[in-house]
Amino acid sequence: MVDQQKPPETVVPPAEAAVGVDGPYPSARRIIIRELDALLSRVDDEASAAFVTAFRDAARIFIVGAGRSKLSAEGFAMRLTHLGLRAHVAGDATTPAIGPDDLLLVCSGSGETPTVMAMTENAVTAGARIALVTANTDSCLARRADLVVHLAEYSQDHEPDRSTQFVGTLFEQGALLFFDSLVLAYQWMYEVDPRDMLAAHTNLE
Repeated sequence: MVDQQKPPETVVPPAEAAVGVDGPYPSARRIIIRELDALLSRVDDEASAAFVTAFRDAARIFIVGAGRSKLSAEGFAMRLTHLGLRAHVAGDATTPAIGPDDLLLVCSGSGETPTVMAMTENAVTAGARIALVTANTDSCLARRADLVVHLAEYSQDHEPDRSTQFVGTLFEQGALLFFDSLVLAYQWMYEVDPRDMLAAHTNLE
């Protein structure tokens, strides 16, 4: 998520950000929960539905991200496998070549991360579709994507671009929860039995 060419915005001092008198930790938790609610409540439902359909229709789903965004996406790759879909994380030693019947899911807050852009271009050249989760719809990756979900950062009071948390943090948290919402929606829509999902969970841990 972090755009190193752009200096971070001034963080609201804790005294101003506090929403209670019970100390910094409860206040921090409330701020995070409220910011996540502000972010997730604005996710476009039609775009989310298009993602779920794309997952169902793809021969294979490849996951790309960098830094903490990649960590959010890697957890989603595991859940896709639990749903009975064929998922791979780009860069793993056993990841196969992507092709025209495949979907590349890109998680990038800035939409400008060079390594992620390079892998996306390779996927486009190979004929794969691109689905992007980003905080920046005015980015190179957004212009290359077939499907885009916008996770915009908000303050606890629903002010755009005013998250109290360090730059990129709210996007990464929101991406993890957004991906989990897609998993649950997919379960309901396609009647995936949780027992089948559990049977698909790794037994090498």
